[in-house]
Amino acid sequence: MTEARKGGRIRAAWAALVYRAQALTIFGYMGVVSLIGVEALIVLLGFTTVLPIAIPFVLIVLGVAYFFRERLRTIWAGILARFSRNTES
Repeated sequence: MTEARKGGRIRAAWAALVYRAQALTIFGYMGVVSLIGVEALIVLLGFTTVLPIAIPFVLIVLGVAYFFRERLRTIWAGILARFSRNTES
């Protein structure tokens, strides 16, 4: 195998990894937008001038909340049901 072919495979693998990461990022932003709305996302992104280091972490948390929203709803309903049972006693 020549050195050029080896470099081409590495470049193709790297490009595939970058494309997948970009797709995940796009789905994360879409999730955040559908969870908090476009206007709130604009406000959140406008907040980058105040504390730019926090924005990726906030977006990651909101993206995870979007992807697991059904599970979070189930957990929240269980907590509320347990709380209501405890207050009735």
